[in-house]
Amino acid sequence: MALTRLGGANAISGIVPVANGGTGASSFSPGKILQIKSMTNNTLSQANTNSTTFADVSDLDLLITPTAASSKFVLLVNYNVDTGGSGHGLQSVLTYNHSGISQTYVDDYYDNYGLEITADRANSWQSMNYYLAPNTTNEITFRLQIASSGAGETAYFNRRAYRCIAMEYA
Repeated sequence: MALTRLGGANAISGIVPVANGGTGASSFSPGKILQIKSMTNNTLSQANTNSTTFADVSDLDLLITPTAASSKFVLLVNYNVDTGGSGHGLQSVLTYNHSGISQTYVDDYYDNYGLEITADRANSWQSMNYYLAPNTTNEITFRLQIASSGAGETAYFNRRAYRCIAMEYA
């Protein structure tokens, strides 16, 4: 492994010269967290579905008003799912709405994110992470929707704590 000698002046200033893999910059203007909101449901309430059509999970909305139209969000969602039986599964999507238009997927890539078990029953923690740049200062409603993986198969959601965290940054 090669060692790089910074020299006294650079070691004191913290500047790593470009020739040594640094940027040559002495200061940065990093992004700033503007606000953090969290929605937690610590009850043992449960929602279930046997429909393959996505439906809202009630009482879990997270509401946040962006401080600037140029703001961006990192969204973290964690929840517990029980497939309810062998071969059953549960799918989920995170949606958002601003200006009362309509619930829209936060990320189309996750439009069928879920857990399906082909043998036995599963009780598992799931996690979803998102990036969103909504370009609005209107209040945003983040809402989770669930659906069964197969018609007539009941799956259970939110048997334990559900958490949705929205971090707004500039």
